[in-house]
Amino acid sequence: MIQAEDRVTSDPRPKAEPILEAVRLEVGYGHLPVLHGLSLAVRPGEIVALLGANGAGKTTTLMALAGVLPPISGSVLLDGRPAPEGAHRRSDAGMALICEDRSVFMGLTCRENLRLGRGSVEESLALMPELEPLLDRKVGLMSGGEQQMLTLARALAGSPKVLLADELTLGLAPLIVARLLTRLRAAADRGVGVLIVEERVKRALQVADRVCVLRRGEIVIEGTAAEMGSRLAEIEASYLSAAADDPTAASGGRDT
Repeated sequence: MIQAEDRVTSDPRPKAEPILEAVRLEVGYGHLPVLHGLSLAVRPGEIVALLGANGAGKTTTLMALAGVLPPISGSVLLDGRPAPEGAHRRSDAGMALICEDRSVFMGLTCRENLRLGRGSVEESLALMPELEPLLDRKVGLMSGGEQQMLTLARALAGSPKVLLADELTLGLAPLIVARLLTRLRAAADRGVGVLIVEERVKRALQVADRVCVLRRGEIVIEGTAAEMGSRLAEIEASYLSAAADDPTAASGGRDT
């Protein structure tokens, strides 16, 4: 059985300074904390996959890092300095966020959506040439996969320092999933720090450099993707199932 404090640190490679860092972050809704002293780091040029069962706090983590949710305590550092308050100021400072609900304007065309980003239409098409024949189509008439390609291309064309992506591939066909994750990997290889929440654990391990597993608002295990892949069955049973994350599962009940 994996212990909650199990931290894998065997990677001997020198590490760059984090581009994004959470330091003992406590975040919640109202007076109910969801994250409990969470600390994690994302470095330039790496993809960190944040895994956990439903309700573990993954989306809350991304919203807190992006400045959507204010912390109760702790801090978020960007480039080693306190991140500015507010999502728009963090965006100005080089942070991009892709939400689970597809951040597109359905009534506008693909071209018009791309123009709303920080980069040019041409830069977006260079990253995702599949969008070129769709430029004058209303986004509401595009498939879910095409909408996510648009979302990712627009975010990356703005040349962010760090990209946060929440369930970018949720419900999409395998070919689209592969395309999106390949573009994330290419962005990281150019120096972007990437933090992803991804439901396809095996796919995430194929593109990620490091993995952090979240349970009840705390990082309980972390290590390189290769190390986590070799223990995947154990991790899935211990931390990624709903039963494993439900403190009432053993007694068959649920708190109200």
